[in-house]
Amino acid sequence: MSNHRHSQLWKHLAALVYDIFPILAIWLITSLIFVMFRGGEEIKPETLWFQIILLAEVYFYFAYSWKTGGQTLGMRAWKLGIEHHRELSWPQVSLRFMAGVISTLLLGMGLWHRIWQKDQKTWMDLACQQRVVDLSVNQ
Repeated sequence: MSNHRHSQLWKHLAALVYDIFPILAIWLITSLIFVMFRGGEEIKPETLWFQIILLAEVYFYFAYSWKTGGQTLGMRAWKLGIEHHRELSWPQVSLRFMAGVISTLLLGMGLWHRIWQKDQKTWMDLACQQRVVDLSVNQ
């Protein structure tokens, strides 16, 4: 067993808010590039292909961060990390992302779920069989 302790719910929420900023930056750069290639013509918000590109960027931001370093920028700022991230496979990372999307669509139920669980695992932790831990305890 690791000597990390369970992460606190408020740190999860703070990390999620923090992660909004790099995602917005990625989206702004992507939008700028596409508008430049279209000669300044805007892309309508309901354009399906563009929405798919933006969603893919969010997926790769989270998936790559979790797979390679076990943390996103928000998680790093709040000293959170996936406990055994080196053991994560791409399918597990994808399941973690899908559980996070579903949780977000249901107003964070996947995070609130941990309140009633003895092991304090979120839906995302259960989906990939790896929990998020507080890394500040070991430092």
